[in-house]
Amino acid sequence: MFSLVAVSAELAEQLVAIESGGEDAVHQARTRVRRLRSILGVYKRAFEPEETRRLRARLQALGARLGEVRDREVRASALDGVLLADDDPALIDGVEALAAEARAEHARELVALLEHLRGRAHRRLLADLQVFVADPPLTRAGRSHPRRITTHGLAKAVDRVRAPRSDSLEDRHTTRKAARRLRYAAEAVADDLGRDAVRLAAAAEAVQDALGTHRDAVLLAVYLRERGLGEAAIRCEDRAQDAVEGLEAKLAAIDF
Repeated sequence: MFSLVAVSAELAEQLVAIESGGEDAVHQARTRVRRLRSILGVYKRAFEPEETRRLRARLQALGARLGEVRDREVRASALDGVLLADDDPALIDGVEALAAEARAEHARELVALLEHLRGRAHRRLLADLQVFVADPPLTRAGRSHPRRITTHGLAKAVDRVRAPRSDSLEDRHTTRKAARRLRYAAEAVADDLGRDAVRLAAAAEAVQDALGTHRDAVLLAVYLRERGLGEAAIRCEDRAQDAVEGLEAKLAAIDF
């Protein structure tokens, strides 16, 4: 139901890939965790609330652990991309030192993550997740009116994305998270709703990507300025501004 079996299987596969050093496995596992939480949140009327709440909280904790690793990986990569070939040697040395620090932090967090993935609590979560998706604890409405729950959930998710907010970094982050949640929920019902769901997911992804690029660039600029690397920070600020050009049109395209 709602692609739960497929997404949970993909999550298990990516978690195994992390332990075997698979490329991009942490990012892919984190994405699957977010997909599962989005599905269970947007279509919450389909599932018994207490059991679903507990599972979402446990998935959130796993996602946070994955995020500690992924965020440092992203920072190191972003720092590598800040520099230009003809930059002043002092700027190059400063940025490269920060990138090396981020890679070292990434390595430490990865070791901690691997230790957790080999633990009993993690194995119990995966077992409980498989039981849940194999036979979801449905409400009466979930058994009788899944289509109604689908359309209602998507409509509310659209409203959350398009709710009036300021241009502050945190408000834009709220919009980004709402767009991500909508995207994953729409993709989960693409087989049932067809082109409407595909169109909605694509529109939500465009907003998610724009605001994600904006936030990452802004935060990196702050990080660089705090370390006296203003020239590199300016480049990040320019990227942030470019990322939100046309944002209103992207938001307007989200409709259901």
